[in-house]
Amino acid sequence: MRQITQRGFSLVELMVAMAIGLLLLAGVASLFFSSKVTYLTNEKTARLQENGRIAVELMVHDIRSAGYVGCAKEAFFNTTLDVAGDPRWDYSQPVLGFESLGDGTFSPALGVALDPVPVLDSDVVVVRMPVRDRPAMTLRTDLATSADDLTVLAASAQVNAGDIMMISDCQASSVFQVSAWVPGAPNGQIQHAVGGAGPGNLTADLGFQYLAGARILPLQTIVYWVGDDGTGPALWRQVGDADAEMLVEGVQALQLAYGEDVDADRVANNYVSADLVTDWNDVISVSLSLLARSEEVGTDVDTATYNLLDPALGGLALGPFDDRRQRMVFTTTAAVRNRAL
Repeated sequence: MRQITQRGFSLVELMVAMAIGLLLLAGVASLFFSSKVTYLTNEKTARLQENGRIAVELMVHDIRSAGYVGCAKEAFFNTTLDVAGDPRWDYSQPVLGFESLGDGTFSPALGVALDPVPVLDSDVVVVRMPVRDRPAMTLRTDLATSADDLTVLAASAQVNAGDIMMISDCQASSVFQVSAWVPGAPNGQIQHAVGGAGPGNLTADLGFQYLAGARILPLQTIVYWVGDDGTGPALWRQVGDADAEMLVEGVQALQLAYGEDVDADRVANNYVSADLVTDWNDVISVSLSLLARSEEVGTDVDTATYNLLDPALGGLALGPFDDRRQRMVFTTTAAVRNRAL
């Protein structure tokens, strides 16, 4: 019987096998590359949406909280602060906006130095509100005069010299700067003498003789704008006199319009840009629109045009940018609840 032995494959068989193998590898590589591109695109879109939503949520939260004066909404208001030349300290206005004129100037004039400087074609907004996570205090004794120090329970107090605070009851509210905190047991004293810096008190007179039970709480001013410190555009925030902080990267532009209630029915009659607001105390809502861009560069060229608010409200059409970044517009309207409700 003849024995048949295996002597290997022919050259043709090897070439056919290699061709089939290469085709299979090409298919697998194509599928892997397509999956990776899809994953990166989805991740980039998700990150872009997350950045835009976080930026909007942070601004909306503070706008809704602006203008709190306790139960003295329609009563007497007084401030001892030196507000001249710096718009951050005028707590008689819950919100104050600045319309970009596209050349680095604003209307009304900005009046405060921001670092980094705002990018062109992006507005600036100032909101004034209570400090988060700081408890309110209760006045323990009647004031003999409207310039007296304020007595509070020391154990419940979180007070520092330089803090901006408000004392309020249902008849009046007064804003002042703490000149000194004098601890004691059980009570401490909040002093509000003339002088100080950033902004300082013009007078020690609160303008109203408050009685025991009045509420005392800390206030803060927050400025929002879009700036570029050399690492790319981002949403920035400055709280009081503290250093500015980058909140959300990739925010490229910001436009705002303000709802005015001119007939006191707590409904906005019209929306206007900051330079057309007649009385900031009539503003009961704010429309904001921001343009967010991806930090990562993709494959498709961005040839789209993006509309940030209606041009009749001072909005802008931006683009096309002709780069390879992805962009998205986020728009919402927030009520200044302490004025609208």
